[in-house]
Amino acid sequence: MRRKVFLFLTVLLALHFTASVAYLFRFPAWRAPDEGAHFAYIQHLHQTGRLPIFLGKYEGTYEAHQPPLYYLTALPFVFPSLKGDKQNLTALYLARFASTLWGAFVVVAAFLLTLRLRNNEQTAIPIALLSGAFAALLPVHLLVCASAGNDSTAGATSAMALLWLCHICLLGQERTERQRLLDAAIAGILSGMSLLAKSSNIVLLPLSLIAVALKSVRENQPSDFSASDKKKRKVSKQPAQKSAQTRSPFPALPFLLPPAIALFTFAFTAGWWLWRNATLYGDPLAIQAFLEGFKDSPKPSDFLEPEGRYAKYGAMPLTTYIMWVAQITLFTWLGIYGEPNEAVKGLARLFEGAEPNWGWVLIATLIGIFALVAIALGCIESCRSCVNALKQKQWHVALAHALPFVLLLLVFAEFVQFNRHFFQAQARYFYPAHAATAHLFAIGIFRVVPKKGEWHATLIGATLLASLAWLVWWKWAAL
Repeated sequence: MRRKVFLFLTVLLALHFTASVAYLFRFPAWRAPDEGAHFAYIQHLHQTGRLPIFLGKYEGTYEAHQPPLYYLTALPFVFPSLKGDKQNLTALYLARFASTLWGAFVVVAAFLLTLRLRNNEQTAIPIALLSGAFAALLPVHLLVCASAGNDSTAGATSAMALLWLCHICLLGQERTERQRLLDAAIAGILSGMSLLAKSSNIVLLPLSLIAVALKSVRENQPSDFSASDKKKRKVSKQPAQKSAQTRSPFPALPFLLPPAIALFTFAFTAGWWLWRNATLYGDPLAIQAFLEGFKDSPKPSDFLEPEGRYAKYGAMPLTTYIMWVAQITLFTWLGIYGEPNEAVKGLARLFEGAEPNWGWVLIATLIGIFALVAIALGCIESCRSCVNALKQKQWHVALAHALPFVLLLLVFAEFVQFNRHFFQAQARYFYPAHAATAHLFAIGIFRVVPKKGEWHATLIGATLLASLAWLVWWKWAAL
């Protein structure tokens, strides 16, 4: 089994690096969203040795509000090629390659997440392989990994935190207290790293605390064994009782200690960043400073109100605006037209009937609709597994199956909230849930696949994804 896992991980990583590097050189320099500003953040670190201070959109580095994890990890790759304030092409490609390396963690996490959640099934390997293929080949992943920016780091740290939370939820009750406290500490560290990658990853902190607390409550409850189990454990009954009596040095509230440890390690990892933001901006996440600094950026009101700056032909109805944002977001998720601004222009050409490549757009869109249907089926399957576990009062197992779906919902809620303030129809904001989405896609496909056709389904699904990745690279990545 381990050899198979290692072999398939090697194949998936080969796919990821081959496709990502191909996109890296195909994607025009400085065309990725805010790529110049992200690169300027790295330059500031190199020149001053200090984190930049956010002063608004038009002064200093306007990505200075971002947490520093990506920039600190990209700096060792970039600094030999940095030359003053100039935008060096070699340094840019090295910064992009740092994103590619972070993206590899997303692919591995997606594969292992599905393998862990489906560990008791015979189809675990093909489902996990399809999950990894989705994570490695979907164009939004490749475009993120081909860009200098912190989205890849946000996706990688979020995926690792999600994988760890699902893992500890599925562990048996044989864990010692020291092991459980270590599990909680790692959950806090990974949540802190996620926040240091992107502020929106703060949603992983409550998920971590809930998972650790639920696991702690379960392990501090007496186990109920059947008659046959009692016979099997009769020999070791007295040692087990002795172990239970000395189980915790904190008998009053033993279930509160692991969440407290997780919160402490989170604060130790990312607390300094929250304190810095509170000191500089009066806000631990610098949200108000960001809203103030970008207050003149495009907003929904610019399209929805008659006096809006983009309402040249009258105010846009709300339903039309929502559909427009959804279509552009879908295009950026599938990589149609490559860069987001090109997606807006391309959609306008489609509405005007002036798009020469409408056939290719249609093919890519159909593949995307197929993927969305599979993800919806995966959400249903995830909820079904959760309900089945709840019926058996396996709360920890139910949470493990629910976590990918819940994370996707939370990221979607953040996307909606962000687009209430600004017009940002970009699928890269869903990237923190990319590994979760890959898992839901895979289990959704296998919900309707017969048992004897699992490997065929994996091959067909991976082929469709590879075809989409090639199509986007050929037609739109260079725009």
